[in-house]
Amino acid sequence: MRHSKVSLLAVFALMLTFLAMPRTVTAQAQYAIQVGASGDDASKGNMGVGAEIRTSITPPTGQALATSFWVGDNLQNGAFVQFGYDLTSPHDYCLYGETKGDQGNCLGAYGNIGYGDGRWFWQYWPNSAVNDFYYAMGPANSAGPDGSWHLYQIWPNATNGWNFVLDGKTVWNFNMFHFTESRDPAYMIAEEVTSTQSASGTLGPVAFRNLSYLDGYTKWQSVTSLSAISGCGGMIPYCGITVPYGVTVSGPNEIIAGSGEQLIQSGSLLWPQTFRLTVSAPSKVPVTIDGSTYFGGTADMPLLQGSHSISVPNLVAVDNTDRLRFTGWSDGSTEFNRTINVSSDTNLQAVYVQQYKLTIVSSSPSSGGGWYDQGTTADFETNTAPYVTNTLGFNIFGGWHDESGGLITNAGSGSIEMNGANTLEAYWLPVNYLVPVIVSALFGFACLFEVARRAH
Repeated sequence: MRHSKVSLLAVFALMLTFLAMPRTVTAQAQYAIQVGASGDDASKGNMGVGAEIRTSITPPTGQALATSFWVGDNLQNGAFVQFGYDLTSPHDYCLYGETKGDQGNCLGAYGNIGYGDGRWFWQYWPNSAVNDFYYAMGPANSAGPDGSWHLYQIWPNATNGWNFVLDGKTVWNFNMFHFTESRDPAYMIAEEVTSTQSASGTLGPVAFRNLSYLDGYTKWQSVTSLSAISGCGGMIPYCGITVPYGVTVSGPNEIIAGSGEQLIQSGSLLWPQTFRLTVSAPSKVPVTIDGSTYFGGTADMPLLQGSHSISVPNLVAVDNTDRLRFTGWSDGSTEFNRTINVSSDTNLQAVYVQQYKLTIVSSSPSSGGGWYDQGTTADFETNTAPYVTNTLGFNIFGGWHDESGGLITNAGSGSIEMNGANTLEAYWLPVNYLVPVIVSALFGFACLFEVARRAH
């Protein structure tokens, strides 16, 4: 039976069929009921997949034809590969062969599989559009004793195929098809195959741990999160069966899947690994993460994978003439109130520029006062026309002066570089009307006196 290609976030439609057909029995309509977990998106594009699986020798009962527990990958070329261990109904089976449609082609020996005989197995589906796959099964009880942990890994090999590695030892290699990287995240599955549209209710449960993937050809990476898989695979991915099996998280990157475990919706986040978020800012700037505010210029904390809110003030006052203005984040965002998706350790810096205030003091209309970024140039100007005062006089412009009284310019306009707060004052020189009047009067009286003296 072939597997269907369905999104990870919906249902994993990957089939573990009745592995090797009995000598005299042809395939029948089968349902594949699956529970398990997938890794994070970083495991997409892997060159191999692996996980530790704890052997549980609970043979299939009732209508169940087989139960199996495995790791696998959907591949970029449309193929599918899986490796794990299987428990099936007692019978004689082909231990290495190919299934085409309803017919099996045995390429190796037959063997009798007894009750509770857990064996490693692998399957490779070269094309999801064709009901054709290759398989092999290991010797009797090769899955190990009940309760024992074993590491199942799928590696690419040097002859352009796949190696199936159990506890560090290659138990089979398959070279009919070229290996290729995965299309979807790595995953681990507990599965029951049944010929009726119902589940036996006795799948496992089986423990999985340390789901990992091959990054390149030699470097194994652990997944950083686990999401639930629950549904049907195989030829009937939308089988209408109520899945009675669940998934329970028993530790970091460790689950128990099967009977009696917590029922959960497919795609739900099971194990969110925490990542460290470090946000740095000037010491005067408070940083708010998910509603909690941190002072001192640095916030450093573990966060669960997913969306988190971060905000900093747009403006921060240092004093009356000195402040900080937000300009953006180190990752290019310019929103001081934002949401980020944390999927790895993350460092962010809130970037601020120093601002200084220019204060203009003038009794005549003027411009230029306000806040300026450090190092920028401020232009200032005032109306220099003399104006009449209320004290029988008038004022004339006397130039711009700084706080210490030093002359900046005699012109009505000018500029200043803002490397600190500044106060500029437009000086005005008063001229009183009474002075020239008194002088003129005195001069007039003097002239009259002189004329009178000469007349005598």
